[in-house]
Amino acid sequence: MKQTNLLLSILIALTSLQIGCSKKTLTDTPPDIPAGGTKNALITLANSPAGDVVGKVTVGYQGWFAATGDGSPINAWWHWSQNWAQPPSTTNSGIRSWPDVRDYSTTFPTAFANLNNGQQAKLFSSFTDQSVNTHFLWMQQNGIDAAALQRFNPTGGEGPVRDAITAKVRTAAETYGRKFYIMYDVSGWTNMQSEIKTDWTNKMQAYTSSSAYAKQNGKPVVCIWGFGFFDNNHPWSAAVCLDVVNWFKSQGCYVIGGVPRE
Repeated sequence: MKQTNLLLSILIALTSLQIGCSKKTLTDTPPDIPAGGTKNALITLANSPAGDVVGKVTVGYQGWFAATGDGSPINAWWHWSQNWAQPPSTTNSGIRSWPDVRDYSTTFPTAFANLNNGQQAKLFSSFTDQSVNTHFLWMQQNGIDAAALQRFNPTGGEGPVRDAITAKVRTAAETYGRKFYIMYDVSGWTNMQSEIKTDWTNKMQAYTSSSAYAKQNGKPVVCIWGFGFFDNNHPWSAAVCLDVVNWFKSQGCYVIGGVPRE
């Protein structure tokens, strides 16, 4: 039995509200401004038509849970515990809410006491094919159209597991008729300006050939989250951010930005 609210809390660690980017048309001499009038340009907005993201329900998909013994390159309790080398327990937990794992065929025992029904307290791994397939099946069953697959700095130790999960997401999206796209989270990424371009060119761009890769206005979708903060974790100037955005646009991408709410 599925409950949609429970589903969303289990399926996705981060829910992302996707708002379709609009095109801005700059008119130097608007028809309603007489000659010799103000030199301020008039900006008119034209909404993008419905596509794979505009007018659709999209969720953020982090895919960042793992467990010791799951076969993943990280081979640790990734994001389930504070000390990833040790199983989750009452004194070593990163869990916000306990997931319903009844639909998973493979789970991993924790150091928590048994559940109230007497069963061992187990958790899933995002690296297991069946886990990812289950998530996209749930999306299909509940009318969720697309997943924004979050991609943090792939040049460090988490890179191999993120690469592997990207491939699993593509397969699951194709299997269950869902869309996905890459959503870079640039938080803490020191050499982001150059390395994000290399990562897209050498690895992620290849996924746009999938029938499941989201397109908007005929262009592959890319989201970049983390511009506009200008703090220690997001230290880039406006010029650096604009350079990255314009580079992706030059690659033919439809670019979505994730910016501060305040």
